[in-house]
Amino acid sequence: MSKPAAGRMFQDIDFKVKSAKGKKLEQLIGVENPDNPEGGPILVYIKMEGISWSQYFLESCFGVWENWGEIDTDDEAYTYPDYGKKFEVENQVLKSVYCKDSEITLEFESGEKLILKYKDPDEWDGETEMIKVKL
Repeated sequence: MSKPAAGRMFQDIDFKVKSAKGKKLEQLIGVENPDNPEGGPILVYIKMEGISWSQYFLESCFGVWENWGEIDTDDEAYTYPDYGKKFEVENQVLKSVYCKDSEITLEFESGEKLILKYKDPDEWDGETEMIKVKL
């Protein structure tokens, strides 16, 4: 059973999503602008075991984490790539999820990390990218 939606949970330069620890990643979906294929994700939808859909993104140097309980993939102005498959992290267990220094990191028990960050760390309204780091 999923927890009820909580709305905006974090908007800060430094936070930790404690409810993610030990949860299996069920789905991870990017939201991208097809008119700017190099622009990276505008928003990322995440579904974790036992938690309704959440979303996260970077905005003006802040990390934002929200839980509205549902997602919207009907807007044809955007594409919705399956990041779980793309980055090969489906069904992995999360060790921690946190925002630090204008980056949102999903850290897995396998030692891998997915990091949402600005391409240019000095341009806080610039393009973002999702990278995978293997430890």
